[in-house]
Amino acid sequence: MIPRRSIPRSVRWTVPLALLGLLITVPHSAPDGTGMQWDEIVLGGVAASSAWAIFRIARPMTRSAGRPWRIGGYAALLFMTAQWLAAAFPGPELDGFGFDDVLLFGGAASPLVICGLLARRVGRTRWPALVVDGLVITVALLVVTEVLRTPLVNPANAPDDLRSLVLMYGAYAAVMLGGAGAMCTVSTAALRRSVSVMIAVVAWQATAGVAEAMAIVDPSSFWTAISDVAVAMGLQTAVVAASFAPRRFADHTARAAAPVVSPVGVVLVVGALLSLPVAIGLMEWKDHSHSTAAEIGIAVVLSLMALRLVLRIREDGRMTQDLVRSEEDFRGLIEASSDGIAIMDAKFRLLFTSPAARSLLGLDADADDEVSLLDLVDPADRDAVRSATADIPAGSGTPLHFRVLPAGGSPRELEATSTERPGSGRRVLYLRDVTTRRRRERELERLAYSDHLTGLPNRALLFRELTAPSVEPRCLLVLDLDGFKAVNDVAGHEAGDHLLVEVARRLHTVVREDDLVARLGGDEFAVLVTGTLAEAVDVAQRVVDALGLPHRTSEWAFAVGASVGVAVLGAAGGQAAFREADTALRAAKQAGKGCVRTADAPDTAGVEAQPDFDDVVAEGLFGLHLDAACRPDGAIDLVHATPTWSHPEHGTVRGLDLWGFAERQGRAAELRTWLLEEACREIAALPDPHLGVAVSLPAGYGAAEGLAGEIATALTLSGLDPSRLVVSFTEETLLTGSAALVPELEAARRSGVRLCLDNFGMGHSLFALLARIPLDLVRVDLAALATRDDTERALQVLAAMVRTNRGFGLTTIAGGVATPEIRAAVVATEAELLHGRSEPHGLTVADVAALLATPLPS
Repeated sequence: MIPRRSIPRSVRWTVPLALLGLLITVPHSAPDGTGMQWDEIVLGGVAASSAWAIFRIARPMTRSAGRPWRIGGYAALLFMTAQWLAAAFPGPELDGFGFDDVLLFGGAASPLVICGLLARRVGRTRWPALVVDGLVITVALLVVTEVLRTPLVNPANAPDDLRSLVLMYGAYAAVMLGGAGAMCTVSTAALRRSVSVMIAVVAWQATAGVAEAMAIVDPSSFWTAISDVAVAMGLQTAVVAASFAPRRFADHTARAAAPVVSPVGVVLVVGALLSLPVAIGLMEWKDHSHSTAAEIGIAVVLSLMALRLVLRIREDGRMTQDLVRSEEDFRGLIEASSDGIAIMDAKFRLLFTSPAARSLLGLDADADDEVSLLDLVDPADRDAVRSATADIPAGSGTPLHFRVLPAGGSPRELEATSTERPGSGRRVLYLRDVTTRRRRERELERLAYSDHLTGLPNRALLFRELTAPSVEPRCLLVLDLDGFKAVNDVAGHEAGDHLLVEVARRLHTVVREDDLVARLGGDEFAVLVTGTLAEAVDVAQRVVDALGLPHRTSEWAFAVGASVGVAVLGAAGGQAAFREADTALRAAKQAGKGCVRTADAPDTAGVEAQPDFDDVVAEGLFGLHLDAACRPDGAIDLVHATPTWSHPEHGTVRGLDLWGFAERQGRAAELRTWLLEEACREIAALPDPHLGVAVSLPAGYGAAEGLAGEIATALTLSGLDPSRLVVSFTEETLLTGSAALVPELEAARRSGVRLCLDNFGMGHSLFALLARIPLDLVRVDLAALATRDDTERALQVLAAMVRTNRGFGLTTIAGGVATPEIRAAVVATEAELLHGRSEPHGLTVADVAALLATPLPS
């Protein structure tokens, strides 16, 4: 059954109106065609509605998909013209077989044309077989008509001048049913519904043809009504068939063109063929004689069926040859492929394996094919293979990797992808030997994350571990050797290398199994300790004791020690912990070396006891801390704004401690919004229209989504020009942020906001970052450019960086400028802006306004 909602709306209102119109007009239309044919006016209207609906349905179709249905639309127009001509000229002018009948038969033949075009969509359509099948059905129907004593040569009671027309109508019904039965029994999956409905169209048309013939033999309103209703229903059923057709044939594979049997077509074909022996049996039972025409027709049917059998045998032979040829080609391709191909069932039994697959899996050439894949897989990988096959559909997900253990051979690593035909229960595996590739990948990964001399993890792996989440507290130890330079100077670099290897060995003897020892470079090492600060200090002291023992080489003995700085890995992230530990290491060096120092962290315990974020803002406890970045002449060009909190018990809380409080309250995003809006509002109120303000995005605090919108809102509310706002971030912010961070920053920059990379020199190269995100400014911490207070070296590196940055069109901010002497040296490097304790810092907005009002010394 066809659901009512799937029937086009035009059909749902046309059919009732047509039936009502025919009910009114048929009694007033002369059955013999001598008077006014009011029913033909109604049929012409039905044909016009059908043509309009079909053309509307075919309009969005592609050329190939819509061609059959556009022919149906033109045929409906021909039928409309014929009906309205017959209605406009009643009587002898167009009576009998005239011009209107030519148009009528032209339109009535369209269903066969449509069926033929639809049959072309079936893969490798065999037209000789279809023609023979159509002739068999057609002749069988004609013979049935003759056997049932409805003579075709001389129809009973037919007028002499219309006898040929009676014969044409009768033959039309047989040809329509025969042609449709042959061509519409088999279609494609996409056209199955349309083809089934087209059979109904043909049935309506055949019914109309028989009724028209009977109306000529026995003129009456009854036959006229049957004919008219059948014609109207056939036209509207064609609209339904067009509505079920696909709009385009996007799939051109062999599966899309595979034949699909239509049950309606099978019923029509079987019914037509069975009607012949039933009719003959009925005549034999009633002892009626056969006419010569019937005997000739039976002979023709049998001859055509014999011809069809011959065609079927030839067709089966060709199909068998094609299958054999395809199988040979398939086997040739599989056997020539260097990749293995295997077919397994749902129970992992191998039903087929190509020679390459047998070699990869370690199977003997004469072994039984039906072995289990799991028996060949390394036991450690069996669960992964089982779950990946059961839980992930074939063809999706990443390729599966597993190891196999061939008998008498070395283990292999295989990569497997798979496909599965729905409902087959079989999965095709495509196997590839990736043993060498995976070994190289692991080696490259090892080289990328390990130190080539000591074999310890390197800086990259250390920082990756620092960013990894952990439920347990962790601390970072940064250490370097005391007196190592003398080893290289006295005994040479080879002895120094031996000493570094010995240091790595000793470090492993004093740390715990869960701790990570890494070499940062030179004589610098780091230890990531899982535990509290007290436990980390204990490990650090044991490191100092172990490395303070004499170190011996083949010819020399050296007394070197180590200084260690310890910092807690907190919410601020790995970069902050590394800076704190490095600062503590400097303190240990200054304290006389060979000792341990911890990072000075403010006691913020109990900060969370303060009421909610909204209460803090409402009480005005949040404020702005401003540090100036000045031009070489002392003019303030930019201020860096950070949030502060005047805590009633802990004093002023700022920086990462404040961000950590907001994050633990789940309000880091709101703190960022407040900072942006407050900084923009305060700076916009200052008298200098060129003064800029920089706002930092600390790593790990606040979601990236919506950042550009927050910036735009802050600028709109304050009226600050976008070019006066600088959004600053570190490389750690980019690495730990979500994928949405870079697009949000790019959107903000397109609005005119400037972007600044902070702490350049602590991560990857500037060139890699420029390829990822456009920048306007770069802030360089002078203390990070060289080791251990080597200011001269740091200034050389800074000068080179300033020249490079200027080539990229970037403004360089030199940070960490602490004394007038360093300031003068930094100015000589031609850095555009200077920032540090030598410049105005710790300012309020009122302080900045006063400085702006103070003229610069000449």
